[in-house]
Amino acid sequence: MSRQEMKDEQFIKFQDEFYNLLEKYGVSEITGEHPRFDSICQTRNTVAELIEEEVFIQNKENEGD
Repeated sequence: MSRQEMKDEQFIKFQDEFYNLLEKYGVSEITGEHPRFDSICQTRNTVAELIEEEVFIQNKENEGD
């Protein structure tokens, strides 16, 4: 599936908000030393790709309007 990649600034903002959300719901501070850092990054990337795919689909649908 195609997607529209986030700009660097958008991804950094998304990443910060994603980590803040996890920490808000009880995940300990997310740093490179976090015991599940790799898993957290994989999940973050999966969510980012989903967002990018949805934005791509919405943009394609709006082109037909």
